[in-house]
Amino acid sequence: MTSRIVSVGAPPTFRQEVARALGLGPEVIEWVPTVAACQEAFSKGGGDPEIVVLSPAVKDQDALGLAESVARSAPATAVVVVRDRPADGFLPLAMRAGVRDVVDLTNGAQELREGLERAMIWSAKVRSAGTDSRAGASEGTGRVHAVFSSKGGTGKSFLASNLASSLARLAAPVALVDLDVQMGDAFSYFGRDPSHTLMDLIPVADQGEAEEIVSAGTKLEGGLWGYASPPDPAAHGMPTQAVAKILRSMRSTFAHTVVDTPAGYGDQVLSVLEVADDILVIAGLDVVAVRHMAVALHTLRSLGVAPDRFRVVLNRADSKVGLSPHEVERVMNVHVDAMIPSSRLVPTALNQGEPVVTSEPKSGVAKSVRDLAAALLTVDPNGNGNGTPVRKHRAFRRG
Repeated sequence: MTSRIVSVGAPPTFRQEVARALGLGPEVIEWVPTVAACQEAFSKGGGDPEIVVLSPAVKDQDALGLAESVARSAPATAVVVVRDRPADGFLPLAMRAGVRDVVDLTNGAQELREGLERAMIWSAKVRSAGTDSRAGASEGTGRVHAVFSSKGGTGKSFLASNLASSLARLAAPVALVDLDVQMGDAFSYFGRDPSHTLMDLIPVADQGEAEEIVSAGTKLEGGLWGYASPPDPAAHGMPTQAVAKILRSMRSTFAHTVVDTPAGYGDQVLSVLEVADDILVIAGLDVVAVRHMAVALHTLRSLGVAPDRFRVVLNRADSKVGLSPHEVERVMNVHVDAMIPSSRLVPTALNQGEPVVTSEPKSGVAKSVRDLAAALLTVDPNGNGNGTPVRKHRAFRRG
């Protein structure tokens, strides 16, 4: 495929409809008649398009199958499904399959244009996130650690909060940022509620004054400040440019910033991955979670993210579920950087509002998180934690 935009499905004039929506000539839009023809074109290579647009004639199951295939082979390509009827129950299925947008033509042609433009912006953001330049990384001496999973329920917030607490004891000051503005719960591990919102950080980040940035946060414990928003299921995510700007300001203010990212590959998450020095990919020890991790690592690697930025973390790694960490390493050809055991201490500590690393410092859970924090640091000759990363392992083995 050589076009930036590919239209799929009958009639052939669908390409003209897509072109009109974007104000382009129809000759710049490639058209293929069927999903099978589109998949064959992808298999031949020749460059991945920014957008694949499926006409209303494409059946729902075919659309879902193509979206899943594109997500695996061309993760920077956005799939947009066009329908001439309300999406109804199809929408959640489409989102899980990796469809970027479902456009309902009964709402007018304007919706098609806006959906295609959003998809183009998202595709450009994904492609830029793959660069290892991490614009702004030299603007400060601090490190940014992103805790990431494409699947919910893996223990992201647990790891982010306990890792931040551990780092604060090794190389303060440290910031913990919970980017989930709808139902973020990283603060719950400290028994606290946000005293500000993440939106309050935007004008502060523009000024770039360390004192202002610190005062906009909530002190969670000695050397650790938290940044989040009160839960609001109706809230919209932070603007992507604002996320990157805030993290670069924090890099100049804190020795370490731990970011609890929302699940998935949303625009906010991509902005974090672009800035982050380390990406801690976490999964539980079950087939579904490991499959999500495999797709996540493949996606990030396909985007050009340097393998030495990954840290693979298995949560509840001692579970007797017929799958061992060794098998995960062998099958996925990865190195597991941290294995956190199962423990009833985790929900107990959460209910008490205190991280496990402080409430039960001798536990196996606490030790595994502290070891991970130490692996992200080195100690200078004077014995002071300076926050310089240690690259002992690579997430992907050679060969």
